[in-house]
Amino acid sequence: MAVLPARPRSRDADRSRRAIVDAAETLFAERGFEAVSLQEIGDAAGLSRGTPNYFFGSKQDLYVAVLERVFADREEATMRAFAPVRAWCESARAGSLRGPLTRAIESYMSFLLARPAFVRLIVREELRDGEGLRLAGREATAMRDALAAVRAVARKRSLRSFDVDDAVLLLVSLTFSPLSQESTFMAALARDLRDAAVRRQHVELVVQQMLHLLGAPRR
Repeated sequence: MAVLPARPRSRDADRSRRAIVDAAETLFAERGFEAVSLQEIGDAAGLSRGTPNYFFGSKQDLYVAVLERVFADREEATMRAFAPVRAWCESARAGSLRGPLTRAIESYMSFLLARPAFVRLIVREELRDGEGLRLAGREATAMRDALAAVRAVARKRSLRSFDVDDAVLLLVSLTFSPLSQESTFMAALARDLRDAAVRRQHVELVVQQMLHLLGAPRR
């Protein structure tokens, strides 16, 4: 009678799962879902070839786990980034929205720059018609919720009535999209958003466009 291997202890199991997802995130982002095998992921994680399959069952399930984690991290980072905007909405004496919005955009772009795998995975999902994203349970409401809060106080803060989805579209178009095209379109413009000075100028551009959409008074 065959003897099954002992089930890993909880701490070792958590460590192994984390190593597998870390390795899978890197490889899927660099090469795409189809070009990566579970064996390669196991090798990159420093584990046996069967370990990814043991923990996740299939490459598809592991890929979905990767997408769920990067979206959860993105949502947490976005919530932190837009905390100044939510605080502005809740404050009795808020002042200008420019400062809180600037801090939110700077923080959000810092996350995207620090987590290039997120950007690459979303670009690859576009090429796959969003197949993996349809399977992943993901929450991505922090940005919209913060802008909806701005919309709720728009009248008393002398802002125009704006469409929240338009604001989300504009913000994502000017933050995520340039980083998804940094080697093509942005390179042609000679704008490297990893350069701090260039990024400051770009953040100011985003802020100006957002304030225009929201109808904020000019300085």
